[in-house]
Amino acid sequence: MHIAQVHDWSEGPRYVTVDDPPAPTETQIQLRVLAAGLHQVVRSRASGQHYSANSLPHSVGVDCVGRDVATGKLYYCVNMQASFGSFAELITVAKGTVHALPESVDPLSFAASVNPGMSSWLALTQRTSNLPKSYTVLIVGATSASGRLAVFVAKALGAGKIIGVARNEAALAKIEGLDEFIVQKDPVTDTDFSQVDCDIVLDYVYGVLTLHLLSTISVPRPLQYVNIGSLSRDEIAIPSALLRSRDITIRGSGPGAIAPQIIQHEIKRLVPTMAGWGLPGAHGVPLKDIEEAWQDKSLQSKGRLVFIP
Repeated sequence: MHIAQVHDWSEGPRYVTVDDPPAPTETQIQLRVLAAGLHQVVRSRASGQHYSANSLPHSVGVDCVGRDVATGKLYYCVNMQASFGSFAELITVAKGTVHALPESVDPLSFAASVNPGMSSWLALTQRTSNLPKSYTVLIVGATSASGRLAVFVAKALGAGKIIGVARNEAALAKIEGLDEFIVQKDPVTDTDFSQVDCDIVLDYVYGVLTLHLLSTISVPRPLQYVNIGSLSRDEIAIPSALLRSRDITIRGSGPGAIAPQIIQHEIKRLVPTMAGWGLPGAHGVPLKDIEEAWQDKSLQSKGRLVFIP
């Protein structure tokens, strides 16, 4: 069969031939992959820059939608182990890593959505505490794939008000479910957070924008900040005086911060919830074209990419 595999971190994935996976045992299931999402974490792992996978050869992909070879039933599968790769024609995995889907689900849209949606779901369910009723969420990086889905997730988990932050005003205005939005200025320090009143910050950007936000926001109650991503690729130093002068709780959310068994448990809650949403479409790319597509900037700008065998 064919898979996408990395043999040199500087080269990116290659379309290679390998042996078919072994037949499933009683505790396993074999899926024929229909669609595997190209998420930010997939790119990071494939470049050797993510802490969850740093050895070669690296098989690409962390999740997929596929059909059970034996029964034809539809499943979503996710596995963050370094040895796993979902950009393949067939995978044999533990039954505990798959989740049944209704036939009404579009495999491409679903494969593109669960991983980015899971980021905010885990942040809100596992990395916050004692949330007030109808809490307010500020999403930094709201126009990203994960940020857009965080709006759906926050509402499903009880948020009463959602505020988005991003550079593109036109894109912010089109996001369904946002109650307010703040346009990021250039320079970042011109962005006005002084009137923001929220309980939680979900941050996909990090960097100077985050430092400015935490330094200038004035909330008259405890503020919970959760870092989920670092799209800015910048690191910052948070002054100790800022931490002592505000009632701010700072956490991160991701593999390592949350135990694998808890992640699997939460996915069991998230998957049926998402199956009922009208998810936006995704752009499918044949797996055999991965080497060209990986470098194609115009294709990447489409967003929500999935690879199909």
